[in-house]
Amino acid sequence: MDFYNPIPTSVLDWMQSTWINEFVVGYAWSWPALETLHFIGMCLLFGPIIIMDLRLLGFDRAAIPVVSVHTLVPLTVIGFAINLITGIMFCLGDPYRYAVNISFQLKMVLVLLAGLNALFFWLRVTPILEATDPNSEPPAMIKIVGLSSLLLWTGVLCFGRLIPYLGTG
Repeated sequence: MDFYNPIPTSVLDWMQSTWINEFVVGYAWSWPALETLHFIGMCLLFGPIIIMDLRLLGFDRAAIPVVSVHTLVPLTVIGFAINLITGIMFCLGDPYRYAVNISFQLKMVLVLLAGLNALFFWLRVTPILEATDPNSEPPAMIKIVGLSSLLLWTGVLCFGRLIPYLGTG
């Protein structure tokens, strides 16, 4: 274990010995199929997040009530679940590539931060939204949460795309 590879080699060896690794790298169609599913999951995740976060920032207050935007949450959860499953399969399919890749590591940090931001949103911001006039100017805290989410998920998207090009990938 070193700075660039925070996961012990024994864990990476185990990951490479799983049936999932065999499935992912053992068939010519597995990796492209997972990439396609990962892209669909990304669209289901990122599309509604853009709409929700822009609404939190105050865009189109008169036309789109916040309650309507919350109906998109199930799509984001489905998209995240698809990406979580396919992402785990990618990591198990090529653990030595992902463990030492700085772009992947940064992506995971941003996913964690975006998750904490979403948790803060549900625990602290949702009650404020429910008590506020839907067409009023959002308070600064709500705008900060929306902007943070937008920036964090954009970073996740960018660093995910850069995995093959940055670091050791």
